Amino acid sequence: MFYSKSKSIRLLISAGMLFPAVFIVGGSFIAGLIICGIQSLDYFPLIGKRTLSLHVYIGIFQSAVFYRSLIFSLGISLVATVLAAMIAVILALWLRKYVRQGGWLHFLLQFNLPIPHVVGAIAILILFGQSGLISRLTYWAGFIQQPSQFPILVTDQFGIGIVLEYVWKEVPFIAVSVLSILKSWTVPYEKQLQLLGANRWQRWRFVTFPFMLPALLSSSIIVFAYTFGSFEVPYILGSVSMPTLPILAYQAYLNPDLTYRPESMAINTIITIISMILVILYIKWGGGYAAKRH
Repeated sequence: MFYSKSKSIRLLISAGMLFPAVFIVGGSFIAGLIICGIQSLDYFPLIGKRTLSLHVYIGIFQSAVFYRSLIFSLGISLVATVLAAMIAVILALWLRKYVRQGGWLHFLLQFNLPIPHVVGAIAILILFGQSGLISRLTYWAGFIQQPSQFPILVTDQFGIGIVLEYVWKEVPFIAVSVLSILKSWTVPYEKQLQLLGANRWQRWRFVTFPFMLPALLSSSIIVFAYTFGSFEVPYILGSVSMPTLPILAYQAYLNPDLTYRPESMAINTIITIISMILVILYIKWGGGYAAKRH
């Protein structure tokens, strides 16, 4: 009983110490959502708009620019997530063979996890730009006559540079999630199936893939949600004429004409709603998987 009371007291003390930081961060986040939501409803007293309406949303959903940006953002996120997931699964399946001997391999897999996306985007720009390192190397090697002949891989209309950065950064995140499952859950069941005469394909079909799938889905949803709402990478590597949704909202926000401010907030609200849907899917697959395992 004494131990239980002391534990409760420590929890209360910890909660009390964390409360100010949580209150400030959480309060700022909630206040930002409220202000964004109200302004997106065309309520902006600074310029004389004092009536709530859906006028801004109606205009956005009738805009071809919005749909082009939405499809572009979804396409980049989907391609980057699928490529990252495929490469991550291949790496995880290969690395699990070196559970004891592959410590340095695991380090190489995870070394870029602490690196910010901004740093990765600048690195992609330096490497793959038309005046970048790889362009100059191919010029010196005689493969191209001048650096401008190097393929446009950054600030392009297809978001190739953005996808490259996302894949480079998110492969380790997905691979670590999948590898932890492969190392801890699948081995005993695979050995049992092997003793029963199952071949490699049968072990993959009935054990490896089903156990790996929830972790793969949950981590992929996180990657998709982040890449969909990311601002800094498209800002550095994207094209001005083909903006993602966050960049489109940023452009409207910077417009000197303040009548565009509610449009910026409405786009941000749409991004938030889509991200919340993805969070719910993550809770459904990720949280449900964890609960079943315990």
